[in-house]
Amino acid sequence: MKKAGLLIVIVFTSLFLSAQAYEIKVKINGISDTVIYLGHHFGEKKYVIDTAKIDSKGNAVFIGDKELNKGIYLIVMPSKGMTYFEILMTNNQKFSIETDTADFSKNLKVKGCKENTIFNQYQQKMSEIQNRRMDLNKEYEAAADNEDEKKRITDLMNNLNDERLEYMDKIINQNPGTFFSKILLSLKEVKIPESPKDENGAEIDPQFQYKFYKSHYWDYVDFSESGLLRTPIYENKLNYYFEKMVVPMADSMMPEARAIIRKAYEGGDSLMFQFTTSHLLHYFESSKIMGYDAVFVDIAEEWYLSGKAWWADSVFMPKLIERVEKITPTKLGNIATDLTRMQTIDEKYISLHQVNADYTVLVFYEPHCGHCKKEVPKLMDEFRDSLKSLNVNIFALYTQYDKEEWKTFLDEKNLYEEGWINVWDGPYPHSKFRDFYDIYSTPVVYVLNREKKIIGKRIGVESIKDLIEFDKKRNEIQDTE
Repeated sequence: MKKAGLLIVIVFTSLFLSAQAYEIKVKINGISDTVIYLGHHFGEKKYVIDTAKIDSKGNAVFIGDKELNKGIYLIVMPSKGMTYFEILMTNNQKFSIETDTADFSKNLKVKGCKENTIFNQYQQKMSEIQNRRMDLNKEYEAAADNEDEKKRITDLMNNLNDERLEYMDKIINQNPGTFFSKILLSLKEVKIPESPKDENGAEIDPQFQYKFYKSHYWDYVDFSESGLLRTPIYENKLNYYFEKMVVPMADSMMPEARAIIRKAYEGGDSLMFQFTTSHLLHYFESSKIMGYDAVFVDIAEEWYLSGKAWWADSVFMPKLIERVEKITPTKLGNIATDLTRMQTIDEKYISLHQVNADYTVLVFYEPHCGHCKKEVPKLMDEFRDSLKSLNVNIFALYTQYDKEEWKTFLDEKNLYEEGWINVWDGPYPHSKFRDFYDIYSTPVVYVLNREKKIIGKRIGVESIKDLIEFDKKRNEIQDTE
């Protein structure tokens, strides 16, 4: 028995229309005189699209004049705490199902839809295998230090997995081209061969198996089948690929994102293309990993600004263009925009690019920000303890326009030290630092090298030293090559 999570409920009254595109007759023994919902998965979310009254004998009918999209659908019972069981929605959308509350899946009977019968048999088989696996897990834990027994149980677990895979392959081979076979194919595991060995038996490439798995990861996904979106499978597979399979660096993520979107684009299914592109755009925009915003910009430029993202309307596009314009100057590897004639607390003038140091930490802050009150003094402590000895200067920019407030903060926190440069854009603002450095909250930290190239952005104070030391070592290695 499964329980639905948060459901976005869009309820339509079922009308008995003459042109019926779908008609799903439901009988649930153990429920009467209430309502049930028809919903579907969409990635990690679940949506309700229809509702039907269930009579005193447990009968209900979902009926509509518009064909439903393919996917794994849900029959949800609000009277049973939003528990649900799953059915398939294929091209055949007129069938009947009967079950009861004792065990929805085990007691499910389907008439008029062969794929749903096969789907239910598959669910029962997977449940049986899972129960046997749980029993083996208990036996394994009970085996304690008995290695022979553990090996025996491990072999049984491997056999159980082989049984699962063989059952899936059997369904795929016996039902080629069906929607359910496409679902099972998307779950199919890549068989990884042994790594090639040299004449001495040593691996030629220690990363061979990882590279093989990664290069074949999408082999069994049909990018022309948008029905996969109405399952939990495709979104989870997409997230896993970028979270676990790709090196977490923008230079690695960028070509991978391009390749997956290209697959969806060339697959010919407009919704699959839309979902993949929109999902990855949001994934990289909202990521906390440094540098991923460059991937967001790349996706935006390649697919949205080029006009290929047909779904992007006149409300969305100006906002996207604004974000791209704000992020682009701050991408890792870019030369930081110079901030000219910034005024110090003692009314002298200095520009960012005039700072003569191996590294410059550019920090934007304001005294009323609770986080700034903690982080800026912490940065000063870090500067005095270690950063100064690494030939680092701090370019600390007060973002507001009250000089007395600024001076009070500097005095209270003792933010005076050789190599620590306190500046502001007042009293006559001119630098447009908010536009050049995407300042919409504070504090914000950038790390620049001697050439004023951005090597770090939006990082915590505790990460600055490690980043600089890493960059120094990388430069030393490059110098010796």
